Amino acid sequence: MFGLRRFTLCWRLAWCVPGAVAAGPASAQTFDFLYIEANEGNASGGHAALRFGEQVYHFQHVEPGLIRLYRDDFAAFRFAYTDQQNRSLRGQRIEVAAEVYQALQEVCKRRLAQQNRELNQLRDLQEDFELSLSLNAAEPAPPLQLRALGYFLDNYRLTPLPTLANDRGDSPELAELRDMAAQHYGPEFLAQKRQALWQELQTLSPSDPNGSALRPGQLTFAQHYKNRLLNLAALDVLLAALPPRSDAWLTATDALFRLSAAQRNALRQYRDATRADLIRLLHSQRPDWGYPLLVGMARLHALQQSLTSGHLTVLDRRSADADPYAPAVDLPAALKYSRQLLNAANAQLAALEPLDERGYAVIEHSANALFALLRAETEPDAAALPRFSNTPDKAAVGDGPRVPLPAAISAAYRAGAAKRLADYRQQLFERYAYHLWQRNCVTEIFQLLNATVAALPAAATSADPIQSAEHALGAYLDSAFPNPIPFAAFDRVGQAYRSIASYRLPAYRERQIRARYRTQPDWWVDLQESNSLSSSLYRWHDQDAAFVFFTQDAVWPRPLQGGFNLAAAALETGYGLLSWPWDQGFHILKGLKGGAVSLPELVFFNIRKGSFPQLLPDFKPGAG
Repeated sequence: MFGLRRFTLCWRLAWCVPGAVAAGPASAQTFDFLYIEANEGNASGGHAALRFGEQVYHFQHVEPGLIRLYRDDFAAFRFAYTDQQNRSLRGQRIEVAAEVYQALQEVCKRRLAQQNRELNQLRDLQEDFELSLSLNAAEPAPPLQLRALGYFLDNYRLTPLPTLANDRGDSPELAELRDMAAQHYGPEFLAQKRQALWQELQTLSPSDPNGSALRPGQLTFAQHYKNRLLNLAALDVLLAALPPRSDAWLTATDALFRLSAAQRNALRQYRDATRADLIRLLHSQRPDWGYPLLVGMARLHALQQSLTSGHLTVLDRRSADADPYAPAVDLPAALKYSRQLLNAANAQLAALEPLDERGYAVIEHSANALFALLRAETEPDAAALPRFSNTPDKAAVGDGPRVPLPAAISAAYRAGAAKRLADYRQQLFERYAYHLWQRNCVTEIFQLLNATVAALPAAATSADPIQSAEHALGAYLDSAFPNPIPFAAFDRVGQAYRSIASYRLPAYRERQIRARYRTQPDWWVDLQESNSLSSSLYRWHDQDAAFVFFTQDAVWPRPLQGGFNLAAAALETGYGLLSWPWDQGFHILKGLKGGAVSLPELVFFNIRKGSFPQLLPDFKPGAG
C-alpha cells in the first residue's frame, strides 16, 4: 500500500483529522466495514478494512508472500487513501452487542501482536542463518551493522583491550558519565564489566546447535553474539570518552530553533534525567543494553549542544540507505507544516510535567523532518524527504572476533540454523500465505469475524458457525465468490449484516472539483479537469503511469478516453525500451502498468484515478 506505512511513521506526530462520520464513544456497539475504491498502485482492485472508533485494522500483502494485519489511526488511513491516493472511501456501520464489539477488538489486537512477534522471529532466524554461514573457527565473524554506533564511529573492530583511537579530544559529557559510574559501582567497574563481556564472547557457543525450534523468548545465537558485540562497543566508547562524529547531529541558528529560558531549563532537566537513566542502565540485566546506552550518550551531547548554543540540536535520524518518503514535495507547504509540527512538539518544553523520552523523541523526529526540508530548499537533489527511523539508529560496521567453534559444532549449527529458518518460514506460509482470491484483505476479515463470534460464550450452545455469525452479525459471509472482491464484499455486508448507516468520504480530486464549481462555470471546470494536460489540480509524477484522460467522471465516453490512455501507455513503454539501459526498465514497467489499468476503461470500467503523494495533512494544533 503506497505511502501509508511511511506516512504513518513520518507524520503521526501532532495531528488528527476528524472523520465525516464521527466515531461513537468508547462504549459504542458499532464498528465500520470500510471499502476503498480501486486506483493504480498497490491494492489496485480496491481494499477493505475494519474500523473501531479511531483505529483501523486491515490486511496487506507483504514479502515474502504473506498476508499481514496492520493497525493505523483512522486519520492517517483516511488521508493516505482519500487524499494522497485519491480514492473514495465507503463505510457500512454495523451494530453488534457490546461483548461482540469487545471480542472483535481483542482478537485484532492479539493477532497483530502475534504476527509482529512471528515476523520478528523470522527476521532473527534469517540473521542467525546468515551468521552461521561464515562464523566458525577458521573464519572471522561477518561484518555486522551495529545500531546507533554510527553516531560515534564509521567502523569498529573489537580487540581484547579497549583501544579506540580518540583524536577528537575527550568528551566532557562521557568523561562525567564515566566518573559517575565509578562513584556508583567502583573505580574498576567498567573495566571489569568489559573484561567479563570479552570472555563471554570468546566462549560463546550455540546452546543447542541441532535444535529444531526456538523456545518462546529464546534468543538466537546471532542475537547473543550481536548483543555482546554492541555492548562491548558501547563500553569502549564510554571508556574512551569518545565524542560524537561531526555529522551525528543537526543544528541551525534560525529563529525557529532558538530556545527560551524555560525551554532550556526543561532540556537541562531532561539531560540530568537521561544521565541518571544511563547510570542505572550500566547495571541492567537486559541482554541488549548497549543500544540504549549508545543512544543515550549521543543524546547527552545533543542536549548539551542545545544548552550551550541556545538553539535546538538533535540527533540525525535519516536512514541513508532507505528510499525517500515522497517525491517532489511542495516545499513551501511542507515547510509551513513542519514548522507547525515542531512548534507543537516544542510546546512540551513549556509544559508543567517534566519532559520524558517519548516527548523528546517527538521533538527529535519533527526537527529532523524540518531540517530535511530546509536542506531541500538549497539543494535541488534533496527535494525528496528522507525516511526517518523510529528511534535513532545510525549504524556502524562492526568486525567481531573469531568465535572458536569446533568443526562438528559449527557444522551442526549451520545445519540447524538452516532447518529452523526453513521450518519456521513454512509454518508462516501455512498460516498466512497470501492468495489473490482465496486469501486477501477481504477473506481475512470475514474469517476473523466468523471465528471470533463462533468462540463467544453465547455461541457455546451452538456448534454451527453459521448460526453464531447470524446471531452476532446478522449473517454469515465467507470467501465464496464474489465476496473476495472488495466492492462486492461491501455490497454484501450492507445487505446481510446489521448495517444501521452507510457513508462515503469522497476522494481529494472530487472534493476539489466540487469546490471549483462554486466559483467557476461547471462546463469550464469539467473541461479543464477532464485530462492530465490541462488540469489545475493534477501534476503527473513518476508514481503514476502516463495517461491523458480521467475516466472516473463520466461513463459513456470512457472507452474512447481509455483508447487515448492506452496509446499513452504504449508510448511510455516504447520510451522505456530506449531508456532501459539507464533506468533499469522503470518506464517499461510503468507503461505496462498503465496499459493494464487502461484496458478496463475500454469496457466502461474505471480503475485509475490519479494520485497526489505530495499532499500534506491539515495541521490540527493540540491533537496527538
